[in-house]
Amino acid sequence: MAAWLSLVFLSLPASPGSAEQRILALAPHIVETLYAVGAGPDIVGTVSFADYPEQAKALPKVGNYRKITVEAAIRLRPTLAIAMDNDVVGLRKLRDLGIRVEVSHPATAEGVADDIVRLGRMVGHGEEALRVADSIRARLEILRSKRREPAPRVFYEIWHEPLLTAGGDGFVSDALIEIGARNIFKSLSTDSPRVSIEAVLRAKPDVLIIPDEARDVDERAQFWRKLMQDPNVIVVGADHDLLHRPGPRLIDGMERLQRNLHTALGVAPAMQ
Repeated sequence: MAAWLSLVFLSLPASPGSAEQRILALAPHIVETLYAVGAGPDIVGTVSFADYPEQAKALPKVGNYRKITVEAAIRLRPTLAIAMDNDVVGLRKLRDLGIRVEVSHPATAEGVADDIVRLGRMVGHGEEALRVADSIRARLEILRSKRREPAPRVFYEIWHEPLLTAGGDGFVSDALIEIGARNIFKSLSTDSPRVSIEAVLRAKPDVLIIPDEARDVDERAQFWRKLMQDPNVIVVGADHDLLHRPGPRLIDGMERLQRNLHTALGVAPAMQ
């Protein structure tokens, strides 16, 4: 198998732009980051759910963020593959074929800015990346200035079946802290741990945050209010496309969620 792949790779015709980078962006946030720093035209392939910006929808798909089809990937003659982690199935074969492999999986909002700079420099767009990162850092400072005490205790429902939440090691948990919320499951050490309904009820959060991915926020609100025997439980919706991708639009989701939290709690933001 490996020998056959090597022959296929070596027999592929060179292209006029072969001296330039040909990038496999193997997660949606990586696609968004590369477009944000001006390297979108260098992407030759990506994965499922890489749907932003609009141009990304037309790119060839070679799998998903956990598994790629090696044959499809090498037909695109990549010189660089950027994935969420080294455990992506198929990544080792790309390395064996001499394709450079890098990883992008920032765990904090600050880390997103740092990662944008790192990737930008890696693909020859360092100056553009610095501008994007500086903007994110400035907006982070504004978010921090608007935090109010006491911070509301929140439960963030990453997924509903099975019930997953945001743990302390992940960028979603960090985003909650940055906007002035206390994650009731911050002590859990993985980024999206599975929890029980009973654990949520025992924790008695002040606010439930429900992303809009493949579920109706109002229906989930009714579900939790019935379980908690309280029709006035505060439920806030969240945009999963913004908040579940550690890329340049994470800050947009954080700003929106902070505004929605303040509105739901009747809290006036701090004056600038």
